[in-house]
Amino acid sequence: MGKNNRRNLKSIMAKGERELTGYIRRIPAIYISLLLLFIIIVVFVSINRSFLSVYNLKTIGNLTSILLTVGLGQGLVIMTGGIDLSVGGIISLISVVYLLGLKTFGYLSFFIALIAACGAGFLNGIIYTKAKIPSFVCTLGTGGIFVSITYLLSEAPISVPPRHFHYLDVVNGSALGIENGWLIALLVTGCYFILQKYTYMGRTIYSIGSNERMSWMSGIDVRRSKVYAFILSGLGAGVSGIILASNLYSGSAIFGDLYVLESIAVVVVGGTAITGGAGGILNTVVGALIMSVFKNGMTVIGIDVYAQQTFLGVLIIIAVAITFDRSKVMVVK
Repeated sequence: MGKNNRRNLKSIMAKGERELTGYIRRIPAIYISLLLLFIIIVVFVSINRSFLSVYNLKTIGNLTSILLTVGLGQGLVIMTGGIDLSVGGIISLISVVYLLGLKTFGYLSFFIALIAACGAGFLNGIIYTKAKIPSFVCTLGTGGIFVSITYLLSEAPISVPPRHFHYLDVVNGSALGIENGWLIALLVTGCYFILQKYTYMGRTIYSIGSNERMSWMSGIDVRRSKVYAFILSGLGAGVSGIILASNLYSGSAIFGDLYVLESIAVVVVGGTAITGGAGGILNTVVGALIMSVFKNGMTVIGIDVYAQQTFLGVLIIIAVAITFDRSKVMVVK
C-alpha cells in the first residue's frame, strides 16, 4: 500500500472516529446510563436467576435508598462545579447524633439530626465561599472535623437498646408492603426534584456549573447558590445517616467512610458531568440504581469483595470519560 493510500485510510478512520464520538456525545447521558443499567441486569440474571428473587430485590432497594439520598445532594454540588468530600463525615456524625438523641428526645431526634446535617452543610458552604479555597480541600478538611466530633460524642460504636426499637420503626417499618426507607428516599427525591426544577436557587445551579463568571455578571448570587447546594448535600447525607443507623441499629464514626467515593460514583455514573452544568436529579436516581444493582450483582454471582473495587473503579472511569466536558478545561490535570 502506497504512502498516499495509507494517509487517506488514516484520514478516513480519524474522520469516522470523530463522527462516532460526536454522535455518542449528542445522545443524552441519562439514556446511556439507562442502557447500561439494562445491560447490567441482563448479565447478572443470565448468570444467576436468584438475582431477581424477592429477597434480593429488597436488598437492592435498601442499598439504593442510602446511595440515592446521599447522592442527590452530592449531585447538586457537582452540578455547580464543586465536590463534597465531607458527606462521609456527616453520615457518621448524624448516625451517632440521631441514636444519642433517641434516649433523651425520642422522635424529636429525627429533626435534631436533620438540623445538624443542614448545619454541617451550611458550614461547608460558608467556608468554601468565604475562604475561596477549592471545594475539594475545604470539604476534605471539614469531613475530618465531623469525624473527630463523632469520636468525641462516642469513642466506640453505639447501639440501640431494645426499649427504643419502636423509634426505628419509622424507618425500618413498611406501609402497604413497601419499606419505609424506600418511601423516605422517594420523598427526598421528589423534594429535591422540585427544588432544583421549580425554584430560583435550584435553576441557578445549572447556570453556575455551565459558566460561573457569566452567571455572576448576569446578577446571580453565586455564593448564596453554592451555600444552598452544600446545605442540601448535608441534608441528603443526614438522611442517609439516619437510614443506615436505623438499618444497623447502631452508629459509628466509621459508617460514612465507604460513601464518600460511592456518592460521587452515583452522580457520574448517572450521567451528571463531573465538570458541572449538566445532569440532574433523575440522572442521580439512575446512577443509584446502577451502583446498587452492580454491587449487589457482583456479590450474588460470587465475585470476591476485594476484586469488586476493581470493577467499580473501571465503571467510574468509563462514566467520567463519557460525561467529562473537555471544552470547559484547557488543561486536564
